[in-house]
Amino acid sequence: MTVTINGNGAVTGFTALPDSAMATGSIIQIVQGTSQSHLSSTSTTYVNLTGVSADITPSSSSNKILVICSLAIGKEDNNSFLGRIWRTGVAIAGGERHSGHSNQEQNVWFNLRSTNFSTDASCALYLDSPGVTSALSYAVQGKTTGSGNSFTLNRTRQNDDQAYDSPTFSSIILMEVAG
Repeated sequence: MTVTINGNGAVTGFTALPDSAMATGSIIQIVQGTSQSHLSSTSTTYVNLTGVSADITPSSSSNKILVICSLAIGKEDNNSFLGRIWRTGVAIAGGERHSGHSNQEQNVWFNLRSTNFSTDASCALYLDSPGVTSALSYAVQGKTTGSGNSFTLNRTRQNDDQAYDSPTFSSIILMEVAG
């Protein structure tokens, strides 16, 4: 194979390295889903957080997916939001009850601190091993901790005065990591 540098600086003669030849830990692909949509919820069952989702198809079943989520959540008190990461029909981080603790769940974003007039930007990371090469859908879901509680996505919970309405966004990033 001949490698050539032409007059405008372009290099020709290289072929792309196949995904299967990448060293363990290499990033194969990156996918992002972002949302600036506002959501307000009083649901005590998990709901998808609008737009905080992305799809990815792993190139090898031995590869992992690094999930990075950043949420802008507004809550009415310190304990009114529970969040989890959902992958194609199953909760992979959060959502299961701890044994012996009926009112507490294993949760990604259990203890966000917030007040009516602020949003918390909070991040969670999870390394998933799906073991497949089929298309996968990842999403972030949330719910309130009980009747009468509420949370918001991408805005403060109490939005009566525009002075408290800060521009925010939430996102999910999926990175396929060579295994």
